[in-house]
Amino acid sequence: MEPHVCLKRKWEPSPTPESSKRVKETGGNRVPLSEHRSGSRTPRLSLPFDRLQEPVTLKDLTELLQFAALGNTGGLKQPSWCRLHHQKNVSGVSVILLEGLSQAHFYRHYLHFKHLRTKYTSRHSYTPSPGNMISEIFSSEVVNNSPADALGDQKSAQPEGGLQWHPVIRKFGLETRGLTGYLLTQEEMIKKRFPVRGMPGSEGFVCTDSDDCVTDSSPLYGLDCEMCLTEKGNELTRISLVDSRGSCVLDELVKPPNRILHYLTQFSGITRAMLQPITTTLREVQSKLKKVLPRDAVLVGHSLENDLVALNLIHPHVIDTSLLYRREFGRRFKLKVLAETVLKKQIQTEERKGHDPTEDAQAALELAQYFIHTGPRQVVELYCEELWGGSPTIYQPPVNSATSTHNNNNSSLRFAEALKSSGQSAVFIGKRADNTLDLSNQQWHSSDREVLSSFKRGLESHSFSVVQLSSFSDHLKAMISTDQHYHTMSQRLREMCVVFAGPLPSDYTERAVRRLFSSCGTVRAVRLLNATQRQVHAEVEFELLEGAVLAVEMLNGTLLHSGHIVKVQRPVKESMLDLDVFLSSLQDDPLNANVIYAAGLKANATTAQFAAKVNGTGLNANAAEVNETGLNANIAALPAMVNRARLHAKANHSGLLEKVNGTFLNAKAKLAEANGPGLHAKAKFAKLAELSVEVNGTLLQVKTMLAEIAAEANVGARLHAKTAGLCEEDLREAFGQYGTVQGVILPAKHSGKQKRRRHAFLKYDSPDTVDAVLSSPVELWDRKVSTRRALTPPHLCSWVTMTTTTGSDRETPDESSQETGREEQEAACVMRKLDRRVGKLFRSLPDNTLSIILLPGHNSSHGDGLCFLEVKQGSAALGDHTHDLMLPA
Repeated sequence: MEPHVCLKRKWEPSPTPESSKRVKETGGNRVPLSEHRSGSRTPRLSLPFDRLQEPVTLKDLTELLQFAALGNTGGLKQPSWCRLHHQKNVSGVSVILLEGLSQAHFYRHYLHFKHLRTKYTSRHSYTPSPGNMISEIFSSEVVNNSPADALGDQKSAQPEGGLQWHPVIRKFGLETRGLTGYLLTQEEMIKKRFPVRGMPGSEGFVCTDSDDCVTDSSPLYGLDCEMCLTEKGNELTRISLVDSRGSCVLDELVKPPNRILHYLTQFSGITRAMLQPITTTLREVQSKLKKVLPRDAVLVGHSLENDLVALNLIHPHVIDTSLLYRREFGRRFKLKVLAETVLKKQIQTEERKGHDPTEDAQAALELAQYFIHTGPRQVVELYCEELWGGSPTIYQPPVNSATSTHNNNNSSLRFAEALKSSGQSAVFIGKRADNTLDLSNQQWHSSDREVLSSFKRGLESHSFSVVQLSSFSDHLKAMISTDQHYHTMSQRLREMCVVFAGPLPSDYTERAVRRLFSSCGTVRAVRLLNATQRQVHAEVEFELLEGAVLAVEMLNGTLLHSGHIVKVQRPVKESMLDLDVFLSSLQDDPLNANVIYAAGLKANATTAQFAAKVNGTGLNANAAEVNETGLNANIAALPAMVNRARLHAKANHSGLLEKVNGTFLNAKAKLAEANGPGLHAKAKFAKLAELSVEVNGTLLQVKTMLAEIAAEANVGARLHAKTAGLCEEDLREAFGQYGTVQGVILPAKHSGKQKRRRHAFLKYDSPDTVDAVLSSPVELWDRKVSTRRALTPPHLCSWVTMTTTTGSDRETPDESSQETGREEQEAACVMRKLDRRVGKLFRSLPDNTLSIILLPGHNSSHGDGLCFLEVKQGSAALGDHTHDLMLPA
């Protein structure tokens, strides 16, 4: 089971006799703090450590807000991306919008946000919404809302646990649907990285000729593709398409346009000989596919986004079997496991060389058809033990026509209406805005100070509030150039990840510099600075702060083979004067508690190591032994040794192996003849000499053969390391010797130009374990690993690309510009005021209030937003557990 990130950790104190007699308020499902039963658990949020790296969308937030406000008694499900435990004890919900701020603003002025970074222990990147965020929250549709039941008999509420909490049932419900009920929505396709028209990354993709809508009778087509590794990454080499009967209607080999580095035969089944005569191009396959597919076709596949990206194809109607048979928190079953468990079919067997795309397409199609026909409930009941490893208690809600009619009538309620129906009061406090909330629930003010005062006055009368603080947005409007502002901010963030190194030999290349500094982390860019003709310096830019810090700590003073002693230092600029304080604060950030950064990682090259071992320890010594110590024993032993080596190194050389074994058997027979009675001594000596020459010749052939195998295995292992990279299991095994590894975050395989993942973040269960790791030399497959305490919060993938600016990254604003310095000081002043107001708002909230703060981002071209989550608890509850952050739920 995946580790969970717990944001709240404390139970309420033991109940007193007086407090135990208090009862809940009947008007809605809110319980004022004074009327909470002291023995109940306090609400808390949890989510997996690796989920922190995925951005939160407005849809995700709306799920959480609806469940927090209406909960089980409103007939709602837990959010799909996190867990809100003990929702019935949530006393209120507060959303605060800091207009105009983005993620980049927060980290550029990180030291000024003392309250925001310490009081909120969960932080996520937020994908900016193009529409009116406030309107979208209040007008969002509430699914399965039952406000009458919420106000009435509490026994009608669904109990926690049981079948309804299974990931499949939470997504699709208990009822059987037609195929349209399992289509991915456009938002889901975007989130799962499917190619979508108009989205970044889909430029130049071909769109199929599809109808806008499909029906439950639309035809299903199974699709699977195989890829090889080229200079440009993974490219298509084979496509298979099967119709709804499972008949193959398209099976084509495709010639990639770029040079192939590795055929990935063990996965794709594609070899050089297969593609040698092929002239079919990707464009031709796209045209054939468009002709074969009817306009209402629904494509089915397993992790189908990879196939569509390889095809450079956009198709709007898809079903993904890896998302039908879903697991918790986005994990996916392998197609082979699903086929074996559900279909009772063996696919991708070890005997077969590579995958068969037609077989895989048929398996995905049959899995989808079975799921649609059987329904989610029966699928979970039948395979819960085999697939999901558990047998949940099945809860069966009452089924009657009145209940069904009531639920159908309320399924179209908007969130604002649902709040009102459940007896709760919602309010918006901020600047005048056009949103869907009734005017009677809106309070308009012209300044943040007035907003704060109004919020405090009406705190007890509203259980759901949205507060807008817009002082920084007003500040941005007053600026002469907002683009210059974002450019300056981007430049400041980039400078923190830069180091200067030198002197270096005059013949040092950018590649050599990358190789030297890659042991510290992912290098984003290298620029050589020619100081003199005899030596050069280099500007090295890392993706993460940890890389730059490790470079200064580890490589400063390094002696190169050329005799140069390299000095590594940070840029000396005004913006870097408080860097040490900034790094110290990041290290103490609650999100980085018990998290380490490991760099200089490499994939396991076991195959290459074994091949080298076979080659090095093989037959050289034995050849001498054959000559010197007698042929009889060695001739008998060598075939077995060669046989073992060959089986490990290259199984398909069986023909040559038989020839070698035959030669040794022949030599053994001749030896017996030479040692037989009746031969003259001179004749016996001649036969032995002839036999020795023959055996030595055979040994040389074997040695040459094994050298070829070793070289081939080395190449294969290196290419495998480039494509496969690190995996979480390898890191857990290597670093688990020091203590329990609760979570691992690896960089995305497709990030930037980095093909191999050389760094990772690991979360441990205690500070003592972290100290043990940092004080011990860590090795991964006989390679030293560089470690330090994490500085980068889990939701950040890169400090440098946090915000996108116009123009070249190398353009540096005029450091002496008085206008730039003045704007920086004014922005810092606004940030400090905002942070103080956030602190006051948080302190004024009742205990057990879910508080969400949104930095919505300026727009999509100026970086992502940021989302802070916290369930406020009393000081007594927090005092003993301020260090227990992100622990399993």
